[in-house]
Amino acid sequence: MGRFYLRTPAKVDEDKLYPVYLYYSYNRIQLRQSTSIMTKVKDWNKDANHGIGELRASYGSDFRKKNQNLQKMLRKIDGSIFDYVEQNGSINADVIKGFMYGDDKLLRVDKGQTFEGYALNLLGKHYKHRKIRVSTYKNSVCIIKKFSTFLNESSQGKAKQVFVSDITEELVRDFLAWGLDRGRKTDTIEKYLEIISKVCRQASDDGLLAKKSALAIADITLEKSIDDDTRRSIKYLASGDMSRFIHINRNQLKDKQVDVLDMFLFAFYACGLRISDVITLRWCDVDFDRKELNKIQVKTRGRNIIPLSDEAMVILEKWKGRHNVFVFGLLSDNFDLRDEDRLRTRRNSITSTINKQLDTISKEAQLDKKVTFHMARHTWTVNALEHGTPISMISSLLGHSGTAITEKVYAEFRQEAKAEVVRNLKLDFDIE
Repeated sequence: MGRFYLRTPAKVDEDKLYPVYLYYSYNRIQLRQSTSIMTKVKDWNKDANHGIGELRASYGSDFRKKNQNLQKMLRKIDGSIFDYVEQNGSINADVIKGFMYGDDKLLRVDKGQTFEGYALNLLGKHYKHRKIRVSTYKNSVCIIKKFSTFLNESSQGKAKQVFVSDITEELVRDFLAWGLDRGRKTDTIEKYLEIISKVCRQASDDGLLAKKSALAIADITLEKSIDDDTRRSIKYLASGDMSRFIHINRNQLKDKQVDVLDMFLFAFYACGLRISDVITLRWCDVDFDRKELNKIQVKTRGRNIIPLSDEAMVILEKWKGRHNVFVFGLLSDNFDLRDEDRLRTRRNSITSTINKQLDTISKEAQLDKKVTFHMARHTWTVNALEHGTPISMISSLLGHSGTAITEKVYAEFRQEAKAEVVRNLKLDFDIE
């Protein structure tokens, strides 16, 4: 534990101000750091707080605030030293000195490694051991450098170092959007993602990055709707097709097909709910009194509150009592949602089965297109855009991390809306 002392010369001048220092001793090594507080000898009490030291009231009206700041500084450093010893079993003078100067990197899970440094070191090892070719190595290094450029630009020109454990899905998505904004092709952006994802996966295996973060970043590959090519391939049901789908004669469908139709329509009425969130929807996520869903999204790991329409409530009422935990019974009651690997496997299997059923239903409804579950999300969004719903509100209801993703995915429909605004805009100016 540290203490404070007033650093004075052998001959003291009673009217002179002297600096207050923070002091630690380790293996006969004396470690000192100035606290930026200056005071007279008569205003310093070296025996206060069991020898830790503090300013006297005679120092001035702000002596209490100064003492609080000193205590806060001391508690922080003492706590860092304690935590480090708890984690590592021992400590040394350099580590203590680092804590005294505010460097807490060694207490981080990633031990203060920056993402750029870790990634470049990892790529260097792979190249050295001939796990990757020289062209792959150079391209990968270039991508990591571009990621650093993105970080610097996003911090308005100030050098920004991001530690390994700070990497998140949202940050990676912003990086991909940054690349798209600069005219990069889809194949190039996918390469960006591939390299970042591989580094994050290895960081997770090394215990430097949370496993859920690495998995979330790996899942970004499933959403290919943030680039121009995908925007042109967005598939949704036009109003006439959706009407036929809603009013299909259910008597001609099998029981499992009726269930799948309910899930599809619920996703549509629940603001384009993703299939992963339909699969994991629990009764505890539904507030019947407030008519809303309140659940953590599987894809983004963020909590989203979604108001439910009357149509969505009707479907929920119909399913009441059929299953105890999960609304649509697609997972067993004792399924552990924290088991992300198992959840991903079950989600892929369930999605494949449901899409096969939807294909059959679409044929029964005499639609000339193949319907997939994700079309419920696109259909709801296009309808919301056509009705003039603000893009910020749509983005929030979809659970996107920001409006940039929503705008890129549905840019073609936004363009139509903008054209309509211009056509209807009345400007009261005489043109000579």
